[in-house]
Amino acid sequence: MKIVFGEKLNNEEEILAKKISHECGVKHDTARLLLRRNVKGVKEAKEFLNPDKKKLLNPLSLNGIKEATERIKQAKEKGENVVVFGDYDADGVCATTVLVKALREYGINPRYEIPEREDGYGLNLSIIEKLDKEKKVGLVITVDCGVSDREKIKALKEKGIDVIVTDHHEPPEIIPDGIVIDPKIPCGTYPFTGLCGAGVAYKLGVALIGEKADELLDYVALATVADSMDLVDENRIIVSEGLKLCNSNKIRKEFELLTGGNSKKITSQTFTYSVAPKINAGGRMGKARISLDLFLSDNEVEKYDLSVKLTELNILRQTECDEIFAQAKEIVLRENKNRNDVICVKSDKWNHGSLGIVAAKLVEEFSRPVIVFSACGEGYKGSARSTPSVNIYEAISDEKDILIAYGGHAQAAGVTVFADKFDEFEKRLNASVKERSGRTKEKEVFVEWECDKPLDIDFAKEIELLEPFGVGNPRPMFAVRENEVISTPIKVGSPHYGFKTKALSMLDFNGGKDVFELSLPTEKIIVFEPNVSVFNKKICLKGYLRNIVSERNDAAALKPYAFDNELKKIRGEGKENDLSFGDGFENVNYKDEFSALSAERKVFAEYFAVFKNAVGRDYFNAVKFCKTLTEPEKLFQAIFCLEVFSELGIFYTENGKFKFNPRVKSALTNSVIYNEIRSKKGLI
Repeated sequence: MKIVFGEKLNNEEEILAKKISHECGVKHDTARLLLRRNVKGVKEAKEFLNPDKKKLLNPLSLNGIKEATERIKQAKEKGENVVVFGDYDADGVCATTVLVKALREYGINPRYEIPEREDGYGLNLSIIEKLDKEKKVGLVITVDCGVSDREKIKALKEKGIDVIVTDHHEPPEIIPDGIVIDPKIPCGTYPFTGLCGAGVAYKLGVALIGEKADELLDYVALATVADSMDLVDENRIIVSEGLKLCNSNKIRKEFELLTGGNSKKITSQTFTYSVAPKINAGGRMGKARISLDLFLSDNEVEKYDLSVKLTELNILRQTECDEIFAQAKEIVLRENKNRNDVICVKSDKWNHGSLGIVAAKLVEEFSRPVIVFSACGEGYKGSARSTPSVNIYEAISDEKDILIAYGGHAQAAGVTVFADKFDEFEKRLNASVKERSGRTKEKEVFVEWECDKPLDIDFAKEIELLEPFGVGNPRPMFAVRENEVISTPIKVGSPHYGFKTKALSMLDFNGGKDVFELSLPTEKIIVFEPNVSVFNKKICLKGYLRNIVSERNDAAALKPYAFDNELKKIRGEGKENDLSFGDGFENVNYKDEFSALSAERKVFAEYFAVFKNAVGRDYFNAVKFCKTLTEPEKLFQAIFCLEVFSELGIFYTENGKFKFNPRVKSALTNSVIYNEIRSKKGLI
């Protein structure tokens, strides 16, 4: 992991920061944060701090809007049957809701459909044909899909059904013939291309019913956050206005139910971690219609029942994703795919609805683009997630000659490849990504700046002025440099730990795993987010720990050995024998200690028995604990085994006691540390 610090302001920027601070009434450090977000002057700073829906762009400048409103007006006058066709994810559900409600306000009562995930993404001819047989369809309006469905739209037109496409995905080389509204199509005068599907539907709604469409901005805000759109320009205003609705007396029953009905302020993080996963759970578990019915129902009892069902589905989805993630990670490590520029992993059994979440978790784990596939018909259908440096959609599209289908965005895409072409696709994709962006870099964490003195609580309060946070406007993170840190449970029985730094007191959620690393007498950078809360009418400032980064290059892989001073005490050695982790393993002194380590299962079995007998003892860190269990010459081996077992969750610490989890059954090869040492020894 690599920390990237924000660049220091030059003299000209410092002058501008002082001006912004004075004229906007904010602290100088807050002005510095604004400049980091590409704010160029006082006017832009005021607009950033005060998002105003009056600044939203005129929808009529969006290509296709005028033609669409004319066609919809014609449908209304002729009494045609209109169908709104969406997608099964949160953006598609919200987009469908927005347009259906806008059309109802306009005077059209449309039918509406979204496919289940098993039906596939995009316009579904069989669904439309079924609706047409029931009652003649005159007009279909797509939301969050359609721009890639040229042949399907042509087929519908031949049956006498007109189609209006509203979409936001990357357009193909040849777009459908007819009315198409997509801000990514390079024509027209609309300057912002970052709207989500619901955002495009909202724009059409504004063109139809004017300011009444603003009452739907809470749905658009949810969709914008759920679809990971950049929270800049119009999206920042949309999400800000949507959150205002959610935090007013106009909050919808469904949002109240999905957030648990508590009195806490609803933020973009609430959408990300509480609401969107439940809406997406319907589509992922093959019951997408539940989410749509929840949003479009007028019955509060029904809304309650539907929200409960979504919550239950989300719990099932979480369990399923955890299982698939464990299986996928094991395949990646077993087949050494973590060394590839793009990780492609497949199975014949995985649920397609969970692939995207698993891919995102694997990106977080291995810091490179990932595509997770499951069998589908004559091929493998996959969901891709990427790192900021790789446009995975473009890389995938380079291989379209061996693909059944593909689509998506720079950071998230879908792809279906012929089964007999899978290996070729994986090989070509890796070459393409390497050529486009060079070998995948290690994971980077962006930090605004390093704090060498106590953090100002008034500045921490002002950080909230930069809300809403999300993609394109992340919550600011800071760093403090510390040496040995003592982290303890915040109270008896709590899994959460706390410790003090020169900047502020820290809170480490489920922090037992970090006690050893924090206690090492080596310099480390602690990355945190400041948080201001009120408890018993007292304002409290805490830092939420996000990352611990050692100054040593190999610390992440060789964590159990980064304890210089402890080893010197144990072995009675002087400064001349100091450990040194350089750019590579070959620069490490005591190299014999690593070559002497055993990765044999029988050795791990022996130490498993040793540690099992030590359950219940006091635990501070691996070095001191293992000193009490083994001879000095076996200390390295004992620590190596303990760190592997700890990483796998077999042994753990709780309230300063050494514990064993009998439910964990995991192969040694699931441990990153175990595989890294085997690699260093030339065993893999």
